[in-house]
Amino acid sequence: MEMPYLKSIRAGYREVKRVIRHGPGYPGLRYVAPTRILKAKAIETEISGDVTVCVLTSRKDWFACLWSLVSFYEFSGLRLPLLIYSDGTLEENHARQLAKVFPNARFIHSSVGESLVAKELSCYPNCRRFRKLQPYARKIIDLPILGNSPYILILDSDVLFLRRPEELIQYLGSNLCSRFVFERDFQEAYFATIDEIRERFSVDVASRVNVGIIAADVSNFDYAKIERWLAQDEVAQHPWAEQTLWAMYAGRERTTILGAAYDVTMAARVAPGTVAKHYIGPIRDFLYTEGIPYLKRHLELTLS
Repeated sequence: MEMPYLKSIRAGYREVKRVIRHGPGYPGLRYVAPTRILKAKAIETEISGDVTVCVLTSRKDWFACLWSLVSFYEFSGLRLPLLIYSDGTLEENHARQLAKVFPNARFIHSSVGESLVAKELSCYPNCRRFRKLQPYARKIIDLPILGNSPYILILDSDVLFLRRPEELIQYLGSNLCSRFVFERDFQEAYFATIDEIRERFSVDVASRVNVGIIAADVSNFDYAKIERWLAQDEVAQHPWAEQTLWAMYAGRERTTILGAAYDVTMAARVAPGTVAKHYIGPIRDFLYTEGIPYLKRHLELTLS
């Protein structure tokens, strides 16, 4: 078992590396500047509707999540119902702060979410085991139930919208029946190759699906399919399991990939014309050094 002081030493070392990489202003950009979002004018979302915006967030990412949500609602002009789902690490104080910005949002604690989905999953032991193995599994296991709508838009906490998402708005405003809309990844990030998935599961998946943004038809969600696919132990344990399962559930024919302005890239900077920037792990620091400062310059926020 790793000693706590070793974790602290490693965390401190990583922080020093970030300061060296980004300059002495990094601590302010990372820990002070993001808190200004708490002073944003409250956004009144709808109480119910056919499409619910869903986020699964944590104590580590909740500030980034707020910037993500505010950027989506402010640039899109939409006021779709909002569900904020805790992974189990958020506290009451976090819920209160989130409610100041989104007073109409439904906030569901992890334990409450588990009790709400328990009945639905009573016949699916593999699904229950998967959601306990991986926090992100709740995006595909819990959110189709908790969303309380036939269609959901799932946003990762590290996705920032940088201008009006016209293409995404068109999909949300049209009939999403049997349609699944994703970002395009820069690589094939599945638990197996596309050919292996076809051979093992008799499912054709689209290339380079990324689940940072998902617009999905979850009416009559077929958990029996997920249960069968999770019967193979190595599937549930793979770090790309949730992403692969979404790609499999959608299938090639029902999958729509957003245009290049939404693409996931390894580029740290904001490219001209970018609509949404997904700050995946290797470039996560740039969410604070590039993404949030960009929003503060280009998004008309009332920050008292």
